[in-house]
Amino acid sequence: MDIKFENIIKEYHPILFKIGRLYSSDYDYEDLYQEMLINIWKGFENFKGDSKLSTWVYRVALNTALTFKRNNSKHNNNEKWVHHFDIPDNSSNKEKEETERKVVRLYEAIYKLKPDQKAIILLYLDKKSYNEISEIIGLSESNIGVKINRIKKELFNVLSQSL
Repeated sequence: MDIKFENIIKEYHPILFKIGRLYSSDYDYEDLYQEMLINIWKGFENFKGDSKLSTWVYRVALNTALTFKRNNSKHNNNEKWVHHFDIPDNSSNKEKEETERKVVRLYEAIYKLKPDQKAIILLYLDKKSYNEISEIIGLSESNIGVKINRIKKELFNVLSQSL
């Protein structure tokens, strides 16, 4: 396999960023991001190509984030997830502000989910198929479908309450 580690990081930086932001606070985001990179680097030589590279990167990053969250939960329980998103320039300023506000509210709601729920909905929002999500998470496709529906309902309830 002739893939350079630098290319993996360039291609998958957006997902590493999202995972890092959802499983850490501003205080420890850089530590988690670095930990994900280290684990991808360490595991890269063992990647055999049995699954898609994207599936493997997601799995390593999510497992790292879940472990990090579990090990550091006592340090960042009161942190709030905040980030500003780049909205396409073809929108007016008012539309951009409204869209950004909605996206921030959605991610604040996702941040409140259980770690395994965050992983599933993040993959779903990244337009991964149920099959890919099941490979990454390690659950059956039908179980993924059930969990996604439950997570959607929970997010709807949280977002409805915050109106």
